[in-house]
Amino acid sequence: MMNPETLSAEMMDMAEIAGEAIGWQPLAKGAYLHLGDKEENVITIVGVADASMASMNVLLLV
Repeated sequence: MMNPETLSAEMMDMAEIAGEAIGWQPLAKGAYLHLGDKEENVITIVGVADASMASMNVLLLV
């Protein structure tokens, strides 16, 4: 049986892989960038990602 810390670390790894698969780029621990519109000069900073942000430039801080 796995301890909670190991399970939590594995879940975080899986979440990072899933995020990268849909276009979120890791910048640092807990910081991810999604560029949905390369012509837009505005980056919105959020704490919770949402599917409606697909066409936005977003910095996710968790």
